[in-house]
Amino acid sequence: MKRYTPKEVLAQGKTVITAHSGCEKTPDNSIEHILAAIASGAEMIEVDVRQAADGTLYLSHDVPEDISVRPLLKDLFERIAPEENMEMNLDVKTEGLIVPVMKLAEEYGLAGRIVFTGACNSDRALANSLGAEMWRSAWPGDSIPEGIEAIKKDGSPFLNVYFGMITDKDDRALREAGRGFSAWTVSDEENIRRFLEMGISNITTRTPGLAMKLRREIQGI
Repeated sequence: MKRYTPKEVLAQGKTVITAHSGCEKTPDNSIEHILAAIASGAEMIEVDVRQAADGTLYLSHDVPEDISVRPLLKDLFERIAPEENMEMNLDVKTEGLIVPVMKLAEEYGLAGRIVFTGACNSDRALANSLGAEMWRSAWPGDSIPEGIEAIKKDGSPFLNVYFGMITDKDDRALREAGRGFSAWTVSDEENIRRFLEMGISNITTRTPGLAMKLRREIQGI
């Protein structure tokens, strides 16, 4: 199965599919998750990134009791590097990770295949200067209109939000601004269908196999 780049999908006016951490019933931020995401055909994979006191970059949503048992970011890079066109959404859990992540990415030739989300809303210029992209993030309780105004100013192409925050009105406002929504975590068929029919820019999902199937059915890609 040909894997399109996210830009190729968006150029067709279609929805990018991103395999969320723990996709297809695998453990979150695990090697099994990485392999399942690759096998699904999704254009992107999402993982959570943290840094240990010694500078080691590892995959985990929360601070683990034992860092030594966590997969490393380089484990992800080693497996994604051979996968032509596949990109990564790195959800950085603390500030200050852009530079060390990109330094490691350069070793694997992956600098141009990284999108940052999470604790990096003020770092788009830095990410861009190092060859990566940044999608502004908003969380439940944040103001979507304020987020829309923020990405108009900082140039972020997408507003990355919890799917339950998205309304048709906000979607229209973002499109009028030349931007789009990236929705997480959309894993049930009803909501995947809803957003595919809406033509949202990106769906981050724990069921990428289902999302790919429904996208073929609804959007024809």
